[in-house]
Amino acid sequence: MTESRRMTSIARRINRSFIWRLFWVMFWLDVLVVALSLGIWLVRTEQSAFGTFLDTTVRRQVLWDNQGGALFSTLGTVEYLLTPLTGETVTVQAGVFLQSLYQLVVSLGVIQAIILVAHFFSSRKRTAYLLSPLTRMSETAEQLSQAPFDEQKFHDLENAIEALSANAPDERLHTGDRELQGLETAVNNLLTRMHDSYKQQIRFVSDASHELRTPISVIQGYADMLARWGSKDEKVLNESITAIRGEAQHMQKMVEQLLFLARGDAGRNQLTLAAVDLSGMMRDVHEEYEMINHTRLWQLQAEDTVMALGDAAMLKQTARILADNAAKYSKDGDAITLRAFHDAAGHPCISVQDNGSGIQAKDMPHIFERFYRSDPARTRNSGGTGLGLSIAKWIVDRHEGYFNVLSREGLGTRVEVVLPRYKPGEAPVKDNIIPLPASAPQQEQKPAASGK
Repeated sequence: MTESRRMTSIARRINRSFIWRLFWVMFWLDVLVVALSLGIWLVRTEQSAFGTFLDTTVRRQVLWDNQGGALFSTLGTVEYLLTPLTGETVTVQAGVFLQSLYQLVVSLGVIQAIILVAHFFSSRKRTAYLLSPLTRMSETAEQLSQAPFDEQKFHDLENAIEALSANAPDERLHTGDRELQGLETAVNNLLTRMHDSYKQQIRFVSDASHELRTPISVIQGYADMLARWGSKDEKVLNESITAIRGEAQHMQKMVEQLLFLARGDAGRNQLTLAAVDLSGMMRDVHEEYEMINHTRLWQLQAEDTVMALGDAAMLKQTARILADNAAKYSKDGDAITLRAFHDAAGHPCISVQDNGSGIQAKDMPHIFERFYRSDPARTRNSGGTGLGLSIAKWIVDRHEGYFNVLSREGLGTRVEVVLPRYKPGEAPVKDNIIPLPASAPQQEQKPAASGK
């Protein structure tokens, strides 16, 4: 049996099953109509005769004389006798009622038969329509099973894939066979993504090597000075020790950041999610920077409680990165504002705003790229590594948040982190993190990021 015939047979069985179920529904509906009609007639008859129903003192009988031939064909041949213990027997002629009931049942049977026939033909078309996708699939499968297998075509495809070079960035798969066009496109898209990832890795290694080369050269230069004059010149000794320590700390910071990003790319940085009060976190950061950086005017604007779901340590690291950047690109005495608030949509947010040099428009799309610097010399002198914002973006992305960045050259920059709403009970509350109130806003889908 072919697939199309098999699908036709299935459609017929489904149709017959539907009609059979419909028949039994109508049959039991008829039984219910007859039973209700008889019951109502009996109740009304006894109530009209005695004013009550189900009187146990009344004897009930049914007399049926079928001399008239066909069932219920002669009126008055069926009598319903009611005989009380005291009193005369009441005789009720049931022939008229039963004949009417008989005609009603016959009429219902004719109507239902017409409905069954109509449903039989209409449901055949409907069932065939509902099964048409399966029918087409079976027909396609049958055609594929009968199609000739071109073994040479697949050998050519294997040879073309094997001939691809991983080192050639413009290498693409091309067989010239239209039937394999979809497979070619998928393989070529995969090659494009692989080459893009390879380019990013090469750039990352190159940038890291370049960044580490400078402090190594500085350390080597001061080490040479120590070897020549350090034992005799105390000034050279102190200057060399200070410079070597500074460059070593710079290298250590850069290596730690590189390891953090490498672990993040490998999926080894784990988040410990809990309810976090962003207002309390920004108060802590404000106190820290007032103590360690006296040359800036640190200001705090925080709502009483701004709750979010996140990793408290990593979110604080993000706030510190933004505060460090604001301090680097502002002058002594400039105000830097730390905020914790809810935006118009009710999302928990933190922001850091400075009145520094701002970001040029051409640099705005690249500020989260690793090792990107709008002014390499100035960033180097300020002690930056070019990795801080990349780490902050990784953290915010893992929290399913996004950045809003507003900057004007010469006026300053405001970096805002928007986090999803927190739903109470999503994560356990840690000892060092306060719980959420019951009225916390619900999480909603985040909007598209802006200003990146």
